[in-house]
Amino acid sequence: MNFKSIMTTILVVALALGLGVGAGYLVRNSGLLGNGGGGGALVTQGDYSSVYAKAGGDVVMYSLSTCPFCKQARAVLEKQNVKFVERIIDQDKDAKLEADGLKIKSVPTLYIGDQSLQGYDEAKLVELINAHGKAAKPAA
Repeated sequence: MNFKSIMTTILVVALALGLGVGAGYLVRNSGLLGNGGGGGALVTQGDYSSVYAKAGGDVVMYSLSTCPFCKQARAVLEKQNVKFVERIIDQDKDAKLEADGLKIKSVPTLYIGDQSLQGYDEAKLVELINAHGKAAKPAA
């Protein structure tokens, strides 16, 4: 191997490493997957009656089938005995259209009462469930 091929190899490896690290940073900080699992979740006040009417429930979660934060949010809802409708946007065309219309940029996105929670934060989710009285008593 000559000097030029060694330098080319080093440059290619450095470029691949840089792209990998950069892509990881962008995915982690883009907010697309639940804002990193806590603290960064955004609560917004609004009138979400049209969301509930379309989904057929008064607690609605938009999710992706592969999202680990969506799985955690689902587990919290189930543990709290919350009746909810889940709209999986990568498996249902209508759910995808609804999510696009709602300008959902982060999953999970939950609608509870007059508030939405974009991203996953267990404490905020439990707080919203309790504030809106959505937790049901466990079956005896």
